Amino acid sequence: MTMHYDVCVFGLGPVGTVSAACFAKQGFYVTGVDIDPARIEAIREGRAPFVEPGIDELVREGVQAGRLSAGEDYKVAAQSDVVVIAVGTPTKDEPDLSQLDKVCAQIGYALRESDNAPVIAVRSTVPPGTIRRRLTHIVEKASGKKAGEGFHMASNPEFLREGTAVADFFRTGRVVIGADTEEAGNRIEALYREVEADERLRVSVEAAEFAKYVDNTWHALKVSFANEIGRIAVAFGGRPEETARVFLSDRRLNLSGNYLKPGFAFGGSCLPKDVRGLSWLADELGVQAPLVNSILPSNEAHIALGLNAILATRPKRVGIFGVAFKEHVDDLRESPALAIASQLIAGDIGVAAHDPAYRPGERLPLGDTPHRLDIMEPDMVAGTADTLVIMHRLPAYYELAARYGRKPVIDLTRCPEMARNAFAMKPLKPVRSSYSSGAAVSAPREERQSFGASLPVLSLMRKTILPS
Repeated sequence: MTMHYDVCVFGLGPVGTVSAACFAKQGFYVTGVDIDPARIEAIREGRAPFVEPGIDELVREGVQAGRLSAGEDYKVAAQSDVVVIAVGTPTKDEPDLSQLDKVCAQIGYALRESDNAPVIAVRSTVPPGTIRRRLTHIVEKASGKKAGEGFHMASNPEFLREGTAVADFFRTGRVVIGADTEEAGNRIEALYREVEADERLRVSVEAAEFAKYVDNTWHALKVSFANEIGRIAVAFGGRPEETARVFLSDRRLNLSGNYLKPGFAFGGSCLPKDVRGLSWLADELGVQAPLVNSILPSNEAHIALGLNAILATRPKRVGIFGVAFKEHVDDLRESPALAIASQLIAGDIGVAAHDPAYRPGERLPLGDTPHRLDIMEPDMVAGTADTLVIMHRLPAYYELAARYGRKPVIDLTRCPEMARNAFAMKPLKPVRSSYSSGAAVSAPREERQSFGASLPVLSLMRKTILPS
């Protein structure tokens, strides 16, 4: 009699074994597949093939209860409701997906003669787009079946820390499921029936794939940031733990979701100035602070992306809505809107603007350039422009944009829309900035000719500083 499994896990390393044992702990019948005989033997003997607190007990319990087994026969994929892939994807210059490719081909071969339509859940960390554009095709070719009919593809990233993996599985911040069908998502979510999760999130396949990259890069960023600040504190004779205590005491801004929503570049009197000040201090003290030093170039590159989004519409005249560095203030210091306006005007593109903090008829200086930005009534700005640019999230601006719906509207407060417009430009030709980072602005040939040979976008923030 052919055994039927609730779950089949490919890859019995730390992620695969912990996942398999925790699924079995909840009462599911689980089998693991691996090409390493030592791993298979360890599971069959009731122990984990690596050191991890609590995992030996779970493996032993699952094996003794008959709910956990292991082998090397990939054909068990055809006997499973959910197939979980947890093989390694090591990264040197780029992720090595070769193990993933082989496993997907094996799963496809296993399904060729089967009427079973399992959900194939990729738990391995992969670049977004891997499942839809790569792995799905491999399974389709090997199985002769179509995704969504003969099998279902999904992403189910793990957030397990070595040393606390078992605890992390059963008590987690969230279970993330990226699936194109409700049925596939339901089958995966059922595997976490006894898991205590703050949130259970259903998202797109690509968003689920991207989640692990974002999480781990954020954690690495925090470690690097804390270490750089600690080095600087030591260099001036301070105490890193005291600095950390002050920083961590603020849970309203420092340890919160504030400033973590993608949008447009920062400006104003504080952030740019103090980042430059900290970078200067580190240099004066002889402390290497590459993370701190990268912040302003990254921000300026975001301004360049916004400029690209506007240029993609090939405008002759642009209307900007919101010129202060953020809503509800009149502070123009290091305003990204002024940086954008300055470059457009320098490229012989007409620009007018509106901001509630400034009166129509005012002409705002653009740093040390001879140009001025004309402030007009909002309808005059929209009526005379052929591209509208929203810099402030004000309801009145969105209502105005809706009335002029036939004109291109670039909402720079929303990063996705901005990026899509910028990346849609073809052909892309880099125009090097004068900034030492060598970051580039991409512009179509027509705009490049009108802007001249050089477009120093990444030095804009310095050029638009107004006197304090």
